Amino acid sequence: MVTATLAPLEEIASRIVGSYAVSIRDVDSGKEPFVYSTGNRGPGYVMIKGLVGQRKVLKFLTGQLAIKVAPLFGEHFDFIEGNATGGMVPAWQLTDDVERVLGLEEGTIPYNYLRGSRKEGGHGELITGNGNNPLVRPGMKALVVEELVNYAGTTTNAAEEFRSAGYLVTHAACILSYDHPQSNDRLRERGVTLLSLMTLPTLLDVSEAQGLLPKGGIDSYRAFLADPVGWQLGRNLVIPTDSAKKAMEKGWVMRELTSEEALARGAPAGKLKEGVVYWAPDGK
Repeated sequence: MVTATLAPLEEIASRIVGSYAVSIRDVDSGKEPFVYSTGNRGPGYVMIKGLVGQRKVLKFLTGQLAIKVAPLFGEHFDFIEGNATGGMVPAWQLTDDVERVLGLEEGTIPYNYLRGSRKEGGHGELITGNGNNPLVRPGMKALVVEELVNYAGTTTNAAEEFRSAGYLVTHAACILSYDHPQSNDRLRERGVTLLSLMTLPTLLDVSEAQGLLPKGGIDSYRAFLADPVGWQLGRNLVIPTDSAKKAMEKGWVMRELTSEEALARGAPAGKLKEGVVYWAPDGK
């Protein structure tokens, strides 16, 4: 193994923030919240996937992540998988970086990617890179890789897809994790251990100490991370089913909305078209 040392958190945070990957909106002053892949909404968004346009930054981040991931090779993963679309390029680069850290010959670690939907025509595949590949065999262990994990929906879905295809999945990795309760609960329920280069709470702490982001935005983002469901309901935002279940566990009385009701109450039209079902507190 090549001797490699992780860079200081301050350098990692400054590379992410300095690349303009972090955006925070003042929702309480009337700005629209960001919409996440799950249909939930929040005050901030970290565009790690956009760093494919800043290769020097992205390669620095995947190189750092490789230092954390490399010790898992052989015991917890045999090949690396990237999720379409945001995880595909970082996972490809991470494969090279892990080989370099371990001092392995190029091409030793196989790479696959998971499509967003099953291909129409051809082999009709959902997983690409495993078919007719002697390097990827049933029973091998896959490492699910994302550039960013928020609610962990795509991460855990990928784990289930690879398990269904005959592979073992116990670990995932990402450059940045939101590290909030709902995400961590989902990972734990699906039996996935997540390694991240940096968590969003740590990024916010370092950014505050270094003066990299406005304090008001940092405080709002922290409030969301501490209680994503409460943050949304406190701002009269309707929430998707998984979040509604969490709300009911906390004592909220919720009711399912029709698509028309949800749209009238400001639910993202695009998510409704995708089939996301929204809920609101009963009586409101």
